[in-house]
Amino acid sequence: MCTKQNRVGFLFALCLIGSASTEARADGANTERLVQSTTEVRTYLHFKVDSAVVRRLLPAGWVSAPGGGALKDVNFSVFLAEGLAASGADGKPTANQARFAVFAVPAKNEQSGVTGAFIVGGFVSQPQGAPGVYGVYQPAAVTVAKSSRSEGVGPTVMEENWEVRAEGGEQITFAVVYERGVGTPGHVEPRIYSTVKPEFYRVYKADQIVDVVHSVPTELKRTRRVDFKAIGPQLSKIFDGREELLAIASIPAYSRQIFLPE
Repeated sequence: MCTKQNRVGFLFALCLIGSASTEARADGANTERLVQSTTEVRTYLHFKVDSAVVRRLLPAGWVSAPGGGALKDVNFSVFLAEGLAASGADGKPTANQARFAVFAVPAKNEQSGVTGAFIVGGFVSQPQGAPGVYGVYQPAAVTVAKSSRSEGVGPTVMEENWEVRAEGGEQITFAVVYERGVGTPGHVEPRIYSTVKPEFYRVYKADQIVDVVHSVPTELKRTRRVDFKAIGPQLSKIFDGREELLAIASIPAYSRQIFLPE
């Protein structure tokens, strides 16, 4: 569970994008039901976008909770994910071949102090995955190309290329070349909320390896090339030319159990 101590500083990268809630029921009991387990490879793009844009994306009673440390001032993130494996609540394997581009906003409830991440939009490669449990995903063609090169005693150089195309002209392209660093293992348990039904949330209990390859706040730069573009009627409302890409994190290992509160 992420604590107040590690919500700030470099370890914010381990706390997904918004930390787990520290709230508990008055009787001390927390009942949760396992619904699914998944394993994925992820890349996180962390932005600072116009604060007015973020306010419009959050439901009433919630406010933006930007990051600190390596993610200082981050108030909007894009999670790029490739599914590798999955299992149902019964432990039986199920298919997990979808590719996602998910939009998330770290937020805090003004009244309760609960923190978490709101899923405010996104795209999924499999049409049956839309609108998804959060009610905000759109089907899209998602193309991913990755490569790695290691030579001698030099660093391993990774290259990623993502392209997302949806109906209506929405399009995301992202290309990055970076040197792989020392990954940091961590366990996180964030609450993930839906912007269209704020009372709904799931708890992710995840183990992951995080390699922050680019951070403007800490002047960390192991990237050799970074290109990002988002266009379209809806995307242009967020990415209006004033956004700043503040950090990039590679998540080469991500395994989670998904729980619903009861």
